[in-house]
Amino acid sequence: MKPSIELIRLIAVILIVFTHTKNELEYGIAYVIVEQIPPYGTAILSIISGYLYFEVSRHKQNLFFKKIKSLLIPYLIANMVVLILVLFVYYILGYNPLNRLSFDLSLITEGLFSLNSAPINPPTYFIRDIFVIFSIIALVTQKEFKTLFVILPFLLFGTLILRLDVAFLFLIGVLYSKYHNKIDKKTLIITSVILSVILGFFYVDFLKFPIAFLIFILLIDIQIKFYNTGRFSYLLHLYHSPIIVISYPILTTFIEDPILKIVAQIAMALLLVYVFFLVTKKYDFLKILSGGR
Repeated sequence: MKPSIELIRLIAVILIVFTHTKNELEYGIAYVIVEQIPPYGTAILSIISGYLYFEVSRHKQNLFFKKIKSLLIPYLIANMVVLILVLFVYYILGYNPLNRLSFDLSLITEGLFSLNSAPINPPTYFIRDIFVIFSIIALVTQKEFKTLFVILPFLLFGTLILRLDVAFLFLIGVLYSKYHNKIDKKTLIITSVILSVILGFFYVDFLKFPIAFLIFILLIDIQIKFYNTGRFSYLLHLYHSPIIVISYPILTTFIEDPILKIVAQIAMALLLVYVFFLVTKKYDFLKILSGGR
């Protein structure tokens, strides 16, 4: 794995952590940093996923089985952990922590399997969509008909891909990997900048596409020495949201400043996931939580 990939992925996941902090910001530089820039994290991860598929995964056999191990199992565990916590808090402590799901069958159909909406651990919708994309690829390229057990339920009873922008940017990553040696990189950079300026004036909602691509191509080929952060990044993606939800009420009792409150939430997520990361490094069987990373 290129060190630059590790760096880009870590940056993207930390941006996603920013996205899920609780705050009262409505304007200013802090609002831009916390609310407007972080959504680019998922866009960057989508491009990376497509790039790595074409560079690495497409050359491997049993793609579907490998993605069950690296995507589906960590996704299910992360959402089951949150589901169990929610049920405990509701039935034992008498507090309802849900703001969009109900205590009925939807806790399973939507909260766990995410048929039509983000799961109970919201950031993991990305992993759900990427797994579906890989299932489709395995069906088409490797004739893995077992993938129909995944694809058909979503087609018949839900939504195949929750966020089409994830699929679009995945494709951009694939195309970049396939053709980057045939296209001058400066041309891609200039094109991305021009598109960013145009969309910034007329279609702000689509601005993240060229910006995310620009960040990706600027960093992908840099020569650096960097730690292998794949496991930590994945665990941070999977578990930062429940950590923030649980720690926020505690932090608010000690911190009043809104900016410090945001910083504390991010620091708490990074710290606790790092401790969790160290535990998973010590006990090999816990690698299942990060898909074998």
